[in-house]
Amino acid sequence: MSGAAGGFEFCIFKAGQGYGFLVSGKNGVKRSGLPRRSKKTARRLIHNEFPDAVESKNLLPELVLALQAFFRGEDVKLRAKLDMSGLPPFTTAVYRTLKRIRRGRVVTYKELAELSGSPRAARGVGAVMRRNPFPPLVPCHRVLGSNGQLTGFSSEGGVDMKRHMLLAEGIDSKLMK
Repeated sequence: MSGAAGGFEFCIFKAGQGYGFLVSGKNGVKRSGLPRRSKKTARRLIHNEFPDAVESKNLLPELVLALQAFFRGEDVKLRAKLDMSGLPPFTTAVYRTLKRIRRGRVVTYKELAELSGSPRAARGVGAVMRRNPFPPLVPCHRVLGSNGQLTGFSSEGGVDMKRHMLLAEGIDSKLMK
């Protein structure tokens, strides 16, 4: 990390049919993004949130390669230091718990709330998933509604993107409604 102006650097990379991105600073990855249709769209998202971020062609190259493999459907470990500074303790607990849910597995919002130590906070987990700044490093696509419903997914492509990611991980489509 070169210590860019404003403290953040970003990269945009080819990922599946689109362009993923990473924003990172001295404390780790601050933002990652699922594939967008164009580099322009990814760049706009980055600059809306991190207006002073500087593009780096060599930002976290091993992580970029792992993310590209992930979006090709390969079974890879997505390991990165995440900068969760400024996030509430509940949010941090949910993200850390969800990172432990392995490829090919799913949980419901209720189960994730229980695993995170807040068994009555399923709706709160839903709100945390909608704001996830680290997809797929924090794999919110692996969280389903009760009875396997594919509930809202705020990434470009919505629920179809979520379904595609789960199918690529080997989740049986019969588990999804």
